[in-house]
Amino acid sequence: MIPVSLPAPIRTEPRHFTWLALAICVLSAAFVAERAVYWSDYWKSDIQGALNTAPVHLKIGGTDFRMPLNAIATPSQRHKAMSGGSSFDMLRLTMTWHATDAGDGSLDTGSQRTPANRILIELEHNPERESVRARLEPFYRRLARGGELSGPGGLRVLTLSARKASRADRIVYDPSAQNGFIARCRKAAASADTLCHRAVVLASGLELRYRFDQALLPDWRELDRAVIRKVDGYRMR
Repeated sequence: MIPVSLPAPIRTEPRHFTWLALAICVLSAAFVAERAVYWSDYWKSDIQGALNTAPVHLKIGGTDFRMPLNAIATPSQRHKAMSGGSSFDMLRLTMTWHATDAGDGSLDTGSQRTPANRILIELEHNPERESVRARLEPFYRRLARGGELSGPGGLRVLTLSARKASRADRIVYDPSAQNGFIARCRKAAASADTLCHRAVVLASGLELRYRFDQALLPDWRELDRAVIRKVDGYRMR
């Protein structure tokens, strides 16, 4: 049986604990101050980056781009792009769609963005991705519930979700072109907005994906041309 005995005294004077506690408080205060300065500078530079239209050079996969800094959506990617010559596997952009009565429209990177006209764009180096259009006949058409419906702007609609379901899932496509416009529009819940997702191959191994509110579908031709033209214009040739 192991005998039980009290530990030997450490022979430390009480004032040593006071100094130790004071040192811990000083170090803690210094750490909090350093973090406060860091995040203050981070937020300040983020606000400046969101308003900065200066062009930055970056690379996505093997493709070089030159675009305004405020087109980049996330603070972390803006900070990385500011270093110059940065390489990304995937880059997120955000823009604003402006429709006109003349039937055309434009994309802007500097105006106030609201959910209704905000366009969220992703550029990704992904040479293995299969296009959504390639899955239309063998996959989506077989899963569709009911027949095709007419959609805005000459589009056709395939409904994938059940009737009266709170979560809507539809495929909208242009029947007039074999490899034409196609998007998948989803509504996650009854209170959520319906967002449409479109993907196109911008260059070899480079996929352009963008997301927009379903309310913009009547302008799908102008919107699609504007997004592709805008992003393609950032490519360095």
